Amino acid sequence: MIVLPARNEGPRVGRVVAEVRRILPGVPVVVVENGSVDDTAAVAARAGAIVLRSGSGYARALRAGFAYALQAGAPWVVQMDADEQHPAAALPGLLHALEDADLVVGSRFLGASGYRVPVHRRTAIGALAAWASLCAGQRLFDVTSGLRAWRPEALAALVGDYPEDIADANLLVRAVRRGLRVREVAVPMRARAGGRSMHDGPGSALFALRMAVLTAREGVGPRIVAPRVGVGPV
Repeated sequence: MIVLPARNEGPRVGRVVAEVRRILPGVPVVVVENGSVDDTAAVAARAGAIVLRSGSGYARALRAGFAYALQAGAPWVVQMDADEQHPAAALPGLLHALEDADLVVGSRFLGASGYRVPVHRRTAIGALAAWASLCAGQRLFDVTSGLRAWRPEALAALVGDYPEDIADANLLVRAVRRGLRVREVAVPMRARAGGRSMHDGPGSALFALRMAVLTAREGVGPRIVAPRVGVGPV
């Protein structure tokens, strides 16, 4: 199952849903609309998506989508953005990588070609990745990537206390610390096709600071060494 959080993505979400359905025909696509003031929900429904609504915010949208996927018995779950940055052609590769991992992250920083992340953003993500790696005890690279594939057992282990407001680097650290096998694979991503990223604007510095604090909190306490999930094929 594909889960797409979407807020004010009316001009883009229909193309994303269509692209996913072309690459993975028959796989349910769930768009979780969270606080839009445009026609995001209507466009997604016309494109063939299942449309849910959640409270405002990216993390709340993900939590709603994940809960729906678990209740539906999905054999795997992929989260991706609705702004056309994540190519649907990369999805089969993520699912293949999920055969020996519990969580697979599509990474912009492992040698994949694609759009060049602006220097200031790349520097900020690199610093946060170094901090998250220290907190997790595992090298992490693209800690803000919104392209992630999950085993349902991994989601079940985290969704009960899933963060309500921020779910980026802090969630990766939580996953590693709880014994989940987290793997990154190179994905050639595209530039955002319009709209506005939640990481842009004057609040981005405050967001980064809060993320660093939440990430540090996830690194506190004992680490579960043995993997808890990931038994059997995807």
